[in-house]
Amino acid sequence: MGVTTNADVAGLMSRLRTAGVQVRADEGRLVLDAPRGAVDHGLLALVREHKQDLLRLLTGGGGGGATRIPPARPALSYPLSHAQQRLYFTQLLYPDSVTYQILDVVRVDRPVDGDRIEETLRSLIRRHEGFRTSFDLVGEEPALTVHDDVEFHLERSREPDFSPDRTGDFVRPFDLTAPPLLRARLVEVRPDLHYLLMDKHHLVFDAASRGTFARDFVRAHLGEPAEPLTVGYKDFAVWQNDLEGTELRRAGEHWDTVFADDALVAAAPAEAHPELFGTESRRAHAEFGPERTEALREHCRSQGLSPAMFLQAAYHLALHRFSGQDEVVVGFPVDVRADAGLHDQLGLYVNTVPVRSFPDARLPFHTYAATVRDGIVAGLDHSRFPYDAIVERASARRNVSEAPLVDGFFNIAVADTSPSPWARAGLTEVAADPRAALPELPCLSCRFDLTLSVLEEPGSLRLELDCTTKLLDQDVVERIVHDLVHVIDRVVAEPGLLIGSLAGAAEAAR
Repeated sequence: MGVTTNADVAGLMSRLRTAGVQVRADEGRLVLDAPRGAVDHGLLALVREHKQDLLRLLTGGGGGGATRIPPARPALSYPLSHAQQRLYFTQLLYPDSVTYQILDVVRVDRPVDGDRIEETLRSLIRRHEGFRTSFDLVGEEPALTVHDDVEFHLERSREPDFSPDRTGDFVRPFDLTAPPLLRARLVEVRPDLHYLLMDKHHLVFDAASRGTFARDFVRAHLGEPAEPLTVGYKDFAVWQNDLEGTELRRAGEHWDTVFADDALVAAAPAEAHPELFGTESRRAHAEFGPERTEALREHCRSQGLSPAMFLQAAYHLALHRFSGQDEVVVGFPVDVRADAGLHDQLGLYVNTVPVRSFPDARLPFHTYAATVRDGIVAGLDHSRFPYDAIVERASARRNVSEAPLVDGFFNIAVADTSPSPWARAGLTEVAADPRAALPELPCLSCRFDLTLSVLEEPGSLRLELDCTTKLLDQDVVERIVHDLVHVIDRVVAEPGLLIGSLAGAAEAAR
């Protein structure tokens, strides 16, 4: 075996991303979350060969372009990350809202020791500085302050009629100036049945934090040791705010190249909504059963695409059809902690990556989809540059004024069939009160007019289009989904079809 270079590892990571494989480190193990059939024997052999190099990349130990986030200089307060800034000001506008809170509920089918659970949660607050963080304005600028210690008490109640989908007065706004930004309540239904409710603010927690939170809770509850964390979220926030640092400067130059001209002018200006509040969503969905799902996956394998890349290309085309724009930009969420050695961290580590495409009626769809795939991979390679900064820099060259840089948002979630981390402690995760449980969109600190969400399960796909802008009626949202499904079916059946013929077929099918 030859010498492994950084380029080898970076190339392997890009190849895995191209196949739609999410790679993470978990307690020294390399874990691949992959769509079925995405990893063939050859790719798996390469992963095994370079396992230690990939682990070093994911844990920030060098190689492959990993980032080692340095500790920030000690200070009384620190800047917010870019995602936190957007979310903080939205929360200030709506101080009584619980929209940006993430609720988890677990069931305990036995008598429990409330004091032990309380101490377990205290240990998590000591471990993760986000829970010990307060947010306030210093002058006119928002700032975060990390406290050495904060007071925490587990709420306790006895409610024989309690149901986890009705949490009563537990879900309530946080005071952002008074940590911890975690609260919990232990509800006794009867001596052998309890529910543990845990509410966290999105400023210090995201959907990708849930697995780490569960694992850390279980380890602490069972008295198992955990590796100390050498940096915290404040260190990431300080690093991210230095856009002239070597890596971020290079990433910024990439995005300046992607959005180097002023070609994009929205056909109709999008409404500026601070977001989620007061706007009634319009939704349409489609279901793919086992036969259609397997045909789609087989098509993707033959074309060197992951289902996520193929579906995102189809979504680009659908937006092009209904906007009349020559180009389309779609954003998708990325968890940036893994490649930066922050895999054991809780916090708001999601970013939006924009992908720009130019649908052309003369192109075969598979050629167009390959350009979208290349845009996705390039975006992933430069995903740590904050989306807000991309928008700000593009606004100096493009007419984006009130309209967002992207035309829509795309998110795909692969159903997790692995055992729940809670199970090791005899806990069962249950559905929670939807008022305070963010959907599995890890980037709700920004909102887009159109969001296509895809749930990929072993034998099915569900597509749901969510519309918040008043510019589109319900029937238009349903037509977009209809056309999207029609394009998918036609391309899977006839891979060489031109985009122009697809558009004409979709028009006729309405």
